Amino acid sequence: MKCDEARLLMMGYLDNELTEDEIKALQEHLDSCAKCRAEWESFKELKKETSEMKFKPFPEMFWDDYWENVYNRIERGIGWILFSLGAIILLAFGAYELLEDFFLNPKEPMIEKIGVGLLILGLIVIFVSVLREKLMIRKVDKYRRVLR
Repeated sequence: MKCDEARLLMMGYLDNELTEDEIKALQEHLDSCAKCRAEWESFKELKKETSEMKFKPFPEMFWDDYWENVYNRIERGIGWILFSLGAIILLAFGAYELLEDFFLNPKEPMIEKIGVGLLILGLIVIFVSVLREKLMIRKVDKYRRVLR
């Protein structure tokens, strides 16, 4: 048996996955190979250490901070969504009021009204999106004080 094969068997032995024949073959190899025997001892020690490890409980105050941060992020996300929707609705209403004669004119083709309406609505959504992004980046932009 080669050392590479023995290493695989060592892992299987530690995980209780070997047959009796594989265990016997591993023992024979370990009896004849000092290098693998030393590695086997280190694997057994590692298995022992990791099986005895216990997670240290997190103090309750850290959990409170964690959930507070999660709630803050959710609240801010919902706030930005509501802000964006409100801005889009108000700007769309303002654009409609400006072009009310156009939209209510029966002589204008419906396809033209739909096209203009979608164009204006798209511009408003892009404007609100870029404005929100600029407001968010402004706080963390590391290059904002760099002069070109």
